[in-house]
This record gives sequence, structure tokens and C-alpha cells, in this order.
Amino acid sequence: MYSIGGFNPSVPADDPEMSKDEVWRESKPLFKELWRFNLATKTWERYRGQKNLPIELASTAVLLFQQKLIVYGGTAVPFGESCSNKLYACDLDNDSVQELPALGNLPDPQYGQALVTTNNYIYTVGGTTGYDYTCDVHRYDLRTGLWESMYICSGGDPMEPPGRYRHELAFDGRRIFVLGGGTSTDSFGFSDISVYDVETNRWSIVHTHGDGEYQPRYPDPRRCHGAVQYLDAESESINVIISGGVCGNFAYKDVWRLNLMSLQWTRIVKCWLPTPLHFHSVAITPAGKMYTFGGVVDKRNAMTIRTSDVHSAWLMIPSLSEICWEAVNHYYELRTKSKDELFDMGIPIKYIKRLVD
Repeated sequence: MYSIGGFNPSVPADDPEMSKDEVWRESKPLFKELWRFNLATKTWERYRGQKNLPIELASTAVLLFQQKLIVYGGTAVPFGESCSNKLYACDLDNDSVQELPALGNLPDPQYGQALVTTNNYIYTVGGTTGYDYTCDVHRYDLRTGLWESMYICSGGDPMEPPGRYRHELAFDGRRIFVLGGGTSTDSFGFSDISVYDVETNRWSIVHTHGDGEYQPRYPDPRRCHGAVQYLDAESESINVIISGGVCGNFAYKDVWRLNLMSLQWTRIVKCWLPTPLHFHSVAITPAGKMYTFGGVVDKRNAMTIRTSDVHSAWLMIPSLSEICWEAVNHYYELRTKSKDELFDMGIPIKYIKRLVD
């Protein structure tokens, strides 16, 4: 699991560890850093070649594409005074960062956008300058470096969604679902969802179905939440999981599932975040385990409390081999053993690779 950038104004200037960090001294209160977290050994490791990262590293949009982290947009401090419309590729194999070429009709510099990728295109939706909010759609061709403005909201079509930032996107191969988000004063809900069709280049609104067993039937309006999606092999449908978020001064810790085929919401009543959380990051493994990292956990006496905790939850029943792997890794503390010892124990090579890079 990878973490890039971030913001924390609460780190004191004389922090015994950070005050010795040359990069931090130049970028504080932003983190000009790229880290990876090994899910098997539960250890963090910092990449070292990050001086080429931009300074606009708050509310960036990030996705993983072919062993590269694609980083787009973001803002420096103070928020909105310096925004970005540049794309960077962080090569996770050789620890290098490069700015991608940009031709054509570039989007305005903003932050709080959201990204999806399909084939060789990246779509970016929404964002803010700190003053204005949009839900425009732009597309970047990874082969040619060409930007295209696909849809600029003008208010002429009643299907156009209101401008927003810190929303999340889901994608079923053709339609982009815009989930929540908001402005400095408003947050958007989830009963009716704005959907952009990448083939027809049109917006529409889909009406979803609320949970029939619990109240509320839909997730409350929110922004700064987390979202992941996965394919349910049994139903062959895509499920989206949203967690946490904030609306006004109220933060959430609930977890919801949306089936993109049936448009049915289900409240996951036996799965809650450990604490109300927003501005966190969320990822899912190929095996179906969701991880959350960081975020804002509380506000006390006007002070924002942030966390570096990592939490996980299974979103589907794992395979028997995954269950066995987790048990053996836990009880035998495999991270403490050498590669030869792991071979002698009979650990399959595909699992040894998770422990030994």
C-alpha cells in the first residue's frame, strides 16, 4: 500500500525526528514524501527519490497504473493560492518521479478532484480552486500526453451535477458514478447519483434503492470519505464501499455498500471504522481486503487531531489459501525469518515474495 503527500500543521517545528529532515523543512506542513506499507510484515518504508515531487501535495488525486502512481492536481499552503494541473508518474520499481507531458486543452489548476482510468485514458472529474467548484470532465491520453475537455458544465443541462470537491468516483467500464463530495458549506447525498457516460459524453441521474432493514436507508450527505470498488464473483457485479466522511462539523464512521448493477444500498452494520474519520485514504487488495490509512479523527478545542493508524477489514470471504496464509504469518511471525528458513518451512514462493522484496 502506497501513501504520497499529505498535510499536518500540528507537527511542531522542533519535532526531534522531522526537524532533521531536509525535505520536511522545505515543504512543511506538507509531506513531500512517498511511502510504502508492506501488508505482510506491517512495516513502513520511505522512498528516497522524491525531490522531484511537486509542492502541491494536499488533496491530490492519485491512482495506480502499471506499477506507477499517477499523481494529479492538489494545492499547496495556504489552500487555493497555489494549485496544480500537472500529472506526475512515480515509478515504484526504480524510485523515480517525472512530470508527464501535457498537450492540448489542459484543465484549470485545482485540488480535490477524483480520477478513474480506462484503457489508456485518465478521466478527472470536479475539483476546486478554493473559491469556485466544478464538476467538469477532462480526459488525458497516456499514450500521447494529450488533454481533452470532455464536458464543461454550463448549467444548460438539468442533468449536470453541481460543482464539488473531495468526492469519490466509481466506474463500471462505461459509466462514472460521482459519489458525494461538497463545497465549503454543502455536502451532497447518495440517493440520487450523477453519472457520466464516457461513450455518449452525457450526464444523467440514477435513482438508487435504500436499505430496507435499517435507518437511515441511505448514507448521509458527506465529503472527504473513502471509497473502493471490487467485483463480486458470485453475482458478477461491481460493489462500491464508502466509509467515513464529514458533513459540517459531524464526522462519520459508518460503512455502506452500493451494487452498481442493482443500484441497491446496504448498510454494513457489523463493520464500523474504529472512530469517526475523514480525509483518510482507502485501498483494496486483489484478495478483497480493505485498508484505511490516516485522516482526521477528531476536533478538540479547535485543534484538529490526525492519525497515522492503518486498519483493515475483509469485504468478501477470502480464499482458503489466504486464510491459511494470514494464520501462519501471524502465529509463526514469518517476518522475522530468513528466505532460506521460509523455504525450509514449506512456505510457497508467491507468499515468500510478500515478505522478502
